[in-house]
Order: sequence, then C-alpha cells, then structure tokens
Amino acid sequence: MQKQRVLCVLPLLPETTTGGGVLLNEVLQYLLTRGRVAAVVPVQAYRQPQFEKLQDDDLLRGIEWHPLEEHRSPGVFGMLSRAVAATPSEVSKFSTRENQQLLRAVRDRFRPAVELAISSWALAAYPHHAFVPTTRLYMVNVDPDIVRHDGLSLARKLACAIDRPKVSRLCHRALATASRVGSISERDSRTLNRMGGRDDIAYIPPLMRPRFVDRSAVEPFTALITTNFTHSQNAVSLHWFLRECWPHVDARARLTITGKDDRNALTRLGDAYPRVRYAGLLSENELNIVFAHSAVVVNPTTTGSGFQIKLLDALARGVPVVTTNFSNRIGPDIPSSDDPRTLAELINRRLEPDDSRPFDYAAFHRQALAAWDRFLFEAPDGP
Repeated sequence: MQKQRVLCVLPLLPETTTGGGVLLNEVLQYLLTRGRVAAVVPVQAYRQPQFEKLQDDDLLRGIEWHPLEEHRSPGVFGMLSRAVAATPSEVSKFSTRENQQLLRAVRDRFRPAVELAISSWALAAYPHHAFVPTTRLYMVNVDPDIVRHDGLSLARKLACAIDRPKVSRLCHRALATASRVGSISERDSRTLNRMGGRDDIAYIPPLMRPRFVDRSAVEPFTALITTNFTHSQNAVSLHWFLRECWPHVDARARLTITGKDDRNALTRLGDAYPRVRYAGLLSENELNIVFAHSAVVVNPTTTGSGFQIKLLDALARGVPVVTTNFSNRIGPDIPSSDDPRTLAELINRRLEPDDSRPFDYAAFHRQALAAWDRFLFEAPDGP
C-alpha cells in the first residue's frame, strides 16, 4: 500500500489507562504503519504532564502532535456558562476560534490524503461544528447512550440530564457532515444509521494487536474481571454481577478484580463478597501474568454503548471470555447471556482448562485491518 498522510482529530488523550485511550492508541499505531500521521488532541491544563509523556512513547514515535488548549472560566460563572452552552461541557471548553484556526493551519501545511475524526467530540476543533467535506468519522459509541448516570449522585444525574440533549444534537451534527462514517459495532451502526438518516455506516471492528500470553500454567477455578470503577456504568455492572450472578458460580471459584478504583470502592467490594479479591491497578506486565493464569475472563457489562475494550483485551491475549449478551458485539463465537444464572453456568464450564477451540483472534484482527484500510483509503463505490 502506498504511504499516506493522515490527519487524525482525537476526542481525548490516547492513554492506555482507560479503554477509550487504549482504542485510540491502537488506531494511531495502525496509522503509523500506513504513512505519516499528524494528531490534533484536546489537552486539559492538568493533563499536560500526560500529554508530554505520550510524546516520548516509543510506540507512537513519529506522530506530529498538536494540542488543543482548554478555555475554562473558573467558579460559578464558568459552571453557568458551560450549562447554557450549546455543546456538551467537555466540548465547549475546546470550541474556540484559536483551536479551530490551529486545525485549519495543520491541515493546510500537512496536506493530508485522509482526515480521520474520532467521535462527535472531535467537532470541537471544527468551525460551526461541521466536518470538512472529506472527513472520515469513526464512532466508538452511540454517544447519547453513554451520557447517563446510574449511580446515586444527584449532582451527576443532573449534569448528565443537562448534557444528554446536547450530546444528541452534536452526534446528529457529526453524522450529517461527515463524508464517510464507520462504527465500532454492527449494533451501533444500525442505531447510528437511524439517528443520522443514513444507510451507509459501515461496521469497522476495533483494532488491537494480538498479544497472546503463555497459557501453559492456567490455574483452575480462577476468574478475572478488569474494570475502570470511575465510570458509573462499570460500577453498576459489577454490583449486578456480584449480587445476581456470583453466588451461582462454582463455590471453588475465586475471582480477581483489577483496574482503576474509585475511593476504595473495589477494595470494599472484595471484602464484602466471598472468594473475591481486588488486586489493584496493574502494570502491563502484571496484567499479562494475571491473564496468563486465569481460567476465564468475565465481562459483566449491562449498560453503556460501544465495544468493550476489556473484552478485546482478553481475546487479544487468547484467554477464554464469558460476557453478557448486552456487551457481546462479536456474535455467537463468544459465550454470552444476560440471565445471571445462565451466565454463571457459562462461567462454570470454563473454570477448568479443556481442549475446546479458542476464539480465532488472529483472523478477527486481520479482518479488522482490512476493514480499516477500506474505510480510510479506498474510494467509495460509485452510483
């Protein structure tokens, strides 16, 4: 394939400490294999150290970085101005003339063959919140579906209620102005087609390089859940799993939970349920060891949108996965159920290693690469 120039407009920093960041990181690494890459990314003032660290990442070396600066009024006035803004609060902070001029200047100088925007949040950098005519848009969620708060915080519920119609309008704007749209799952493609009045949104699988671990020393009756407990959807899902499903899992089973905690909530959960241990937020090497020894990985997600990167994390390492049907964006090759007793039975069947054929992740990844190449670099079909 001929080397290409790709301008990528990101919705957030591609850090590998969150699922969304992992996804963006993998996309950027893929783009580097296809040519030169310039990346425009919003950087909050307090995230400047993380942005500087990304620029030293060997896996992303060669990217031409351009930060969008945050404009945020402090205090009550700032809160009120964001509340009355036409765009979601995290978008309005970056919807400035200076940032839009920056994107235009990068485009004029870099002269990309392809301009890729990821999520409707990328519209912050575009004048009049409209993509330029040739923009490819990749949707990682049905954006309105992720702006809900299922926890107990009234303040968060109110903030989400204010932002949700704004997010919906921004999503419609993104779908209306992008020349080509891809979606992270077939289910989301159907929903986004209905929202945008389109019929051409393609399913473009998420990218993650295979990273198979040594499965020769699997410990029977061990289950693993990776999570980010700072997101309310993950908290709701894990509480549901421990309350409704875990009591029906084989009494010999032991569950390890890893990931970002929220005020020691995961530690308390581990203490409250039998045979459950919170192992903390692990490094890549530590996580690989846990994946290598776990008999099965469980993805208990019950709310939200998009493709669960935690599911991809396990599949890319060659580990058996059981998931809720709600979050199964792959299909019948992945055992799944939304019924807690059935989900428990699916887990029980995989607590001891056997000779069953694992999911063919290498083939899935090849198909994903081919889909991305078509989406970005092939001319659209004629009439």
